[in-house]
Amino acid sequence: LKTKYLIENLQGDTVSTWKSWRIVEGRELTVNIVNSDLVSQDKLDAIKSTILDTQTIDVDDSLLGKGPAGTTSTYYLGWNGALEKAANYPTKYEIPSKLRIIDSSKGTGDITITLTTLQDSDGYSGYTKSITDGNQILKSSITIYDVDALTAEQLSTITRHEFGHALGLAHSTAKEDLMAPSISTPYPFISDCDIDAVAALYDGKKS
Repeated sequence: LKTKYLIENLQGDTVSTWKSWRIVEGRELTVNIVNSDLVSQDKLDAIKSTILDTQTIDVDDSLLGKGPAGTTSTYYLGWNGALEKAANYPTKYEIPSKLRIIDSSKGTGDITITLTTLQDSDGYSGYTKSITDGNQILKSSITIYDVDALTAEQLSTITRHEFGHALGLAHSTAKEDLMAPSISTPYPFISDCDIDAVAALYDGKKS
């Protein structure tokens, strides 16, 4: 699954990463799923679960080359749970740990997920574009292509990855990570590394 990510300022210029949401404490980020009628209910539920789920799973470290057999790492299935954990860190800026899904055909919302049956000409499965002002994200738009050909599991994986971009995360250099530019891991879930990256980003760090 190939993905791409772009950040633009209000003038339409491409800018560097390290941008984050700047919200007041307690404010929700609204997530709008556009064209939800293009997918079955189980696929739509999979997309929503990827955003709102708080469940975790433990994965043996040997399966991802992270450690010896018998040791495990905990992964989050959904961003809501991961962000709640990240919000425990003392960060300079508020981590958006409250997410709400809306259903509007008008494209409203802080983060918009547009589903389409069209194929991307470059073969990408997902694409995220964030509009920023200074170091602040104003709006993020996610497009997921060829949705009628994707399984519920694939839709979950792409949404989980692209939502990381919508929060401000860039691509990871670790190929086994969820945020790798080409998702090939059999365990495409949110790791402690991703959570640490969110906390660092919202603490103003550029690493």
